Amino acid sequence: MCGEASATCCGEDKLCALTCCPCNIDIEKIKALVNEPKYICKQCGRAANEEKNLCQPIPLT
Repeated sequence: MCGEASATCCGEDKLCALTCCPCNIDIEKIKALVNEPKYICKQCGRAANEEKNLCQPIPLT
């Protein structure tokens, strides 16, 4: 579970911050960030289109 401090330290454009509070998730915004993933986060395993949306990105390929 992601705490508020943890999400804030990663930045508001990171997936961990965007999905931190389940009652406040903007699914359409998230879908646009993950519809063609090229990176995966070493910390949490989330995938995203761009490195900037993950805290510890590595290429999928």
